Order: sequence, then structure tokens, then C-alpha cells
Amino acid sequence: MKKTTKKDNGIKDSISKLFILRDSCQGTCMTQKDNPNIIWFEGATVLLQQGVDSLKSAKQKIDSGDGDASKEFRSKVRETVSKLTVLQRSSVVTRSEDLAENVIWFEGAEYMISDVVNQLQKALQKTEIQAVTQAETDSSESDESELEEEEEEESETDDDAGKANKKAAA
Repeated sequence: MKKTTKKDNGIKDSISKLFILRDSCQGTCMTQKDNPNIIWFEGATVLLQQGVDSLKSAKQKIDSGDGDASKEFRSKVRETVSKLTVLQRSSVVTRSEDLAENVIWFEGAEYMISDVVNQLQKALQKTEIQAVTQAETDSSESDESELEEEEEEESETDDDAGKANKKAAA
């Protein structure tokens, strides 16, 4: 239970950080209309919103406990990590060309994106480990049930053979 709660807290924390970054990008778009990199901020706003939506959807899937939830969760988190990595790398280039007043913003954004990517990668690793463990458990359970079925069939065959021998002896 604690592992699930810890993963949930990590996802919620990641969503919160992306909300903050998205809102900050929107604010920059509104207040710095003459910024030469305004298009970067607009694009970042879109990518961050997509990341938030994707993580919310992934969290809902995992909370639902659906059979394919883990697989879909991993897919959505990987997609979000990819987008954030692109955004983080582009911020380094944009920071060098942007206004001096935004340099600190870019440094903070880069740190927050890095933190979110790390949290999401940890959540992915935990989910992948759980998937492997679950697959091994399912495999061993199916192996056990197959053995039980074979044993039942053998005992039925033995019973049938015993009845046939008794009839033949009579």
C-alpha cells in the first residue's frame, strides 16, 4: 500500500510542477509580448499542458486497476518524459538567446523539468518491476494449475483403469 501511495504522490507532485511551469509560461506570454522567444513560451505551454493531461490520464488508468492499466500508464509516462526531455534541451538553447530577466526563469524551469523527469522515471521503473513480478506470479500460478489439472486427469485415468481391471477380473 505504501508503494502505491508513494508512486501516487510522485505523479501528483509531477503534475503540480508541470502546472506551475505551464502557468509561468502563459504569464510570460502575456507580459512579454515583445520577447523574441515568445514562440518558445507558447510551444512550452502547449507541451506542458499535454504533459499534464497525459499524466492525469495515466493516473486515472492506474487508479482504475484495469488489466491493461499498467501498460497504458507506462506508455503515457514515457511519452510525457520524451516531451519534457525535448523541452528541457530546447530551454538550454533558448536561455542563451533570451532576455537577461528570463535567465533565472530558465534555470528554475530546467531544474523543475529535470526533477519531474526523475520522478516519472522512478515511477516507470517501479511499474515495470511490478509488471514483471505480476507476470512471474501469473506464470507460476498457471503452471501450478496446469499441474493440478494433469494430476486430476491422471487420477481419473487411473480410476477408469482400475474399474476396467475389476470388470475384467469379474
